[in-house]
Amino acid sequence: MSLISFIGIPANILFNYSAAALRAFGDAIHPLHFLVFSLIVNVVLDLLFICQFHLGIAGAAWATVISEFIGGLLNLSRFFWGQNQLKLTSSDWRISWAKLKRMCAIGLPMGFEYSVSAIGAIIMQDAINQLGSAIMAAQSAADKIRQLFTLPMESVGAAMATYQAQNFGARNRDRIKRGILNGCLIQIIYSFGAFGILWFSRRTLVTAILGNGSPTTTASALQYLTIIAFFFPVHGLLMIFRNTIQGWGHSFYAIVSGFGELAGRLVASLLALTPLGFVAICYANPLAWLISLIYCGFICRFISKRGLLKP
Repeated sequence: MSLISFIGIPANILFNYSAAALRAFGDAIHPLHFLVFSLIVNVVLDLLFICQFHLGIAGAAWATVISEFIGGLLNLSRFFWGQNQLKLTSSDWRISWAKLKRMCAIGLPMGFEYSVSAIGAIIMQDAINQLGSAIMAAQSAADKIRQLFTLPMESVGAAMATYQAQNFGARNRDRIKRGILNGCLIQIIYSFGAFGILWFSRRTLVTAILGNGSPTTTASALQYLTIIAFFFPVHGLLMIFRNTIQGWGHSFYAIVSGFGELAGRLVASLLALTPLGFVAICYANPLAWLISLIYCGFICRFISKRGLLKP
């Protein structure tokens, strides 16, 4: 499966790059439609490859790669045959080393930031594994549910990066400031709504994943969700300020926020080996978010005050 996923990296790049390019043009609707369609294709191919052709895990991997490739082609079709179609000439295919350097200066630090955050998640997972299989199952199930509620916040953050980059290029400081305020308002309202929904549905969601399993496992999963839901506003605001920094082109500052998340998860992982145990794991992500939010908020103010918003 790993080999197939590696072979399919170009399909993943095609889909993500083309979707990001469309959003940069102000078209966020069609990438969403194409994503939904590719997910449907993925499910259909999963059923076909696994149930009919009996390809097992390899079939699931091929289904993912093919669906991403189809989604990428649909995004490209929007460029060349859509309403605002692009007309490329031979000069457009020439390599611009200056632009490549600029893209690498922005993109590579962002990728490194995610790598640093992933290292923190690995360290935390090691601490969870030492707490036993019941805790592992509880945290895994609860975190999947948590992701259902935090992914929309991350989507708003991605939109904020595009919005800030557009207005940064247009030198429109008023729209930049309004974008931050409105983005924060959206995240706060959503966070309270998500908290309310999760509060009343958490037991049903946990049971849907774990079934009628161990009461201890179910109780731990509910504890994890209850604690982390209180910090949804912190995560939402972090997505706004971190992506604002990236939209302004200051990717190096965004890397440091990844180290903040790493530090938060490292501290929580160490505390998990003390009598605090699973409670420390419950506070790992919130602590990581809070450290990064304080840093990103300070950096946004620093960049704005120092006049570094001028292109």
